[in-house]
Amino acid sequence: MGDSVDVSGDGGVLKTILQPAEFDDFPQKGHEVEVHYTGRLEDGTVFDSSHNRNATFKFVLGDNQVIKGWEVGVASMKIGEKAKLLIQPSYGYGEAGAGSTIPPNSVLDFEIELINSRVKPKEKWEMTTDEKIQAALDAKVDGNAKFLKGNIKAAISLYEDGVKYLAMRDGWSDESVKASDVTKLQCHLNLSNCYIKEHDFVSAELNATEALKIDANSIKGLYRRAVARVNNDKLEAAIQDLQALLKLEPSNIDAANQFKLAKAKLHKYNQADKKKFGAMFKSMSLYTEKKDLRNLATLPLVFLDITIDGSTRTMKIALFSDTVPKTVANFKSLCNMDNELNYANCAFHRVIKGFMAQGGDITKGDGTGGMSIYGERFDDENFEDKHVERGMLSMANAGPNTNSSQFFITFVATPHLDGKHVVFGKVVEGLEILDDIEKVETDQGDKPKIDVVITKCGILRE
Repeated sequence: MGDSVDVSGDGGVLKTILQPAEFDDFPQKGHEVEVHYTGRLEDGTVFDSSHNRNATFKFVLGDNQVIKGWEVGVASMKIGEKAKLLIQPSYGYGEAGAGSTIPPNSVLDFEIELINSRVKPKEKWEMTTDEKIQAALDAKVDGNAKFLKGNIKAAISLYEDGVKYLAMRDGWSDESVKASDVTKLQCHLNLSNCYIKEHDFVSAELNATEALKIDANSIKGLYRRAVARVNNDKLEAAIQDLQALLKLEPSNIDAANQFKLAKAKLHKYNQADKKKFGAMFKSMSLYTEKKDLRNLATLPLVFLDITIDGSTRTMKIALFSDTVPKTVANFKSLCNMDNELNYANCAFHRVIKGFMAQGGDITKGDGTGGMSIYGERFDDENFEDKHVERGMLSMANAGPNTNSSQFFITFVATPHLDGKHVVFGKVVEGLEILDDIEKVETDQGDKPKIDVVITKCGILRE
């Protein structure tokens, strides 16, 4: 952390650089800037955070859309920089304060990351079809420029803008849809590539899948989805993608190497499973002994009312508070419909026959979001419990220490996930519901074609 700098010249706004920018690009007055931020009072109380909404914040620099301290502080930052702004009341909300969250004469402590700055585009509702197509193309071109500079986050933001311009195409002519498909395809492919570089393999897979909906024979789409799936241990699906790719382009060296990697990884897991389960059946494992000693009747119990294509049944789940109390506290809180963050009306967005059903994305609903009671993410608590049988409840993640609200329930024992995902409960009533979930038809991206939704949830035993 660097020394604080008086960017206002009168002590009103002190800036401390937390993470220097890799680039020398400053935002320009009149440009739309994009930031992620967390705002705290002097006592550390968080009063606002874009991270909690899982969405960046945009405003036009110099248009007085934000407090004066932000205008001064953000103007002093470089794109890609993360900084702390300590803002005195005269540059914040002054004697009036702001509602019940910011008292009068409050000193504000903001942590801000400047992601991007560009000429403010027209609002989408103001644009003609041709203007939307051009705006999407411009966003893609600008994204490419950011990507070539190494500014991956800014590139992601621009590619996502490109996709948004082309999101609502009902009523467009076939010619316009066809013309815009080219840009939409490229934006999704580029997003997949960016997310791979950011090690967000869930988002990488989702965007590659969207690209393949436009062009099922996209070499880049098949390859990038395979890379994402290999890194998420979806090895059978990755192998299928690579087989399809190599059928289209047999001489693709990268695909051939990735195919070998996926096959070797799958073989390793299968051998480990064989050894593990062989030992398990020969003699009782230490884990089995521990499991037998655990009294499920004394553990917290929650329920999920799961609706499949209009039919609702109740699943009851015992939670392992004896081994992972923090993880259990998060799930229990999200099962309480009196809380603002809860699982009610949350869908199972991913179902893989012979593997698991995943849900719990309470912010976006498609597997790209999620929020815990501890903030956007929290660390892996421990890996003491294992994925030993059907009906185990485990945390979904995008890599180490990235737990949120997303979870999955296993259809089979999945020992290759041990040490990577935190097991924190098991289904004790309603296992037959898993049979029906597993039978649900899914699309190419493993999304159920009919709704599988948690319509109600609650705590039965503390």
